[in-house]
Amino acid sequence: MAKNGPSGFIVVLADGMIEIPQDSNLAWLTLFYALPKELVEKRAVYLNLPRNIHKLLNSPEHTELLKSDAFLELVWDCYAWAAWQFFRVPKNDGTYQDIPGDWQHYSGDFPLWRWSYEIIRHFRMKFEHEMEWSFQRLFMMGEDAEVPWLSYRQFSNLVGNLTDMIVQEQNWQPLFDEVWNNRQVDDYTGANVNKRDFMRSWTHSRSAAHVSIEDVLENGVMLDGNMLFEIEDPRGQFEEKVIGEMHIEQFKGELTEQDKTILQMRYEGYSLKEIAEKVGFKTPSAVAKHIEKIAGSYEDFVGDEYSSFLDKHTK
Repeated sequence: MAKNGPSGFIVVLADGMIEIPQDSNLAWLTLFYALPKELVEKRAVYLNLPRNIHKLLNSPEHTELLKSDAFLELVWDCYAWAAWQFFRVPKNDGTYQDIPGDWQHYSGDFPLWRWSYEIIRHFRMKFEHEMEWSFQRLFMMGEDAEVPWLSYRQFSNLVGNLTDMIVQEQNWQPLFDEVWNNRQVDDYTGANVNKRDFMRSWTHSRSAAHVSIEDVLENGVMLDGNMLFEIEDPRGQFEEKVIGEMHIEQFKGELTEQDKTILQMRYEGYSLKEIAEKVGFKTPSAVAKHIEKIAGSYEDFVGDEYSSFLDKHTK
């Protein structure tokens, strides 16, 4: 049975032993063989690698592919991306959630993104010592046998289970919590919803006391000694635009009857005051806040446009 030697994986053969150095590209073959076709297709040339280690090592053409940095990038990127999906971070209420937003919203400097690559070497050790996916098993296969392709679901379940196991064994969750609770601007990249939301929170926590726009809409605001009311809420304009564009029927099954009435009336051009009178709200601004609450539940659907609109109107 294979065991971890000082510098590589030792495989016992009928005519002796071989060592596979851990710093060689070949040492990542076990992880490659567990990738589903859907991910390997990103570098389609690697679909041609023989699914039998004997045939692979006897083919100069294929061993050259194995020696390429592109092979390492394929394996490492696929597993890092997959592990990222199963990292958990704390919410304000003490529960945990998946890392919000797409992985592309975060920079390469974000510690949790770096950790998604760190965990890969632990995957490899699990493959070698705790699963029937070791190099010893690969070399024991007959020359006509092939390693079967895992389905995307099987691969996802595999990585998810291993990620949970390794995070627990290594006691990484407290570290993840600290990283998440102390995020920095440099942890984000580009212009995206997650960065904008973080920037607002990050700036707010380092600036003057918060003035709620809801309070302004509801109660007015003092300006040069005068009380101003009926301040236009840019989000109201946004709601008109979003409700005009989104397919209301698509969401009706998830809405209360009151919500359906509010959205339908807004879509048909009724004013906030008319809607308030119809559904029993005390003020038009209360209707505006309720519409915003409904829209918030569809953040993934309208998030980018919503944040862009807020940026344009709240500078």
